[in-house]
Amino acid sequence: MKQSLNKITKNFILNEGQQPSINSWIQALSENLNSLRSKSLYENRKIEVMKQQLTELRRTARRMTSKIDVLEEELKIIKEERQSE
Repeated sequence: MKQSLNKITKNFILNEGQQPSINSWIQALSENLNSLRSKSLYENRKIEVMKQQLTELRRTARRMTSKIDVLEEELKIIKEERQSE
């Protein structure tokens, strides 16, 4: 029991400083943008531009995540090949 408690404590401390994922950031920004109420046409246009930029950011983040997954898989294969040699 003591080992598992030490392990749990260590994991908690090491993971405490982790940042939210990119998707969490994007979702929070989206919610904040949707809660804004414009008082003028100028502000309305700025909000629309920000929403479009957020859409592009979401697409880019999705592509980056996909590319990272592919690269991690390739790295895993390379490591397995090196171990078998």
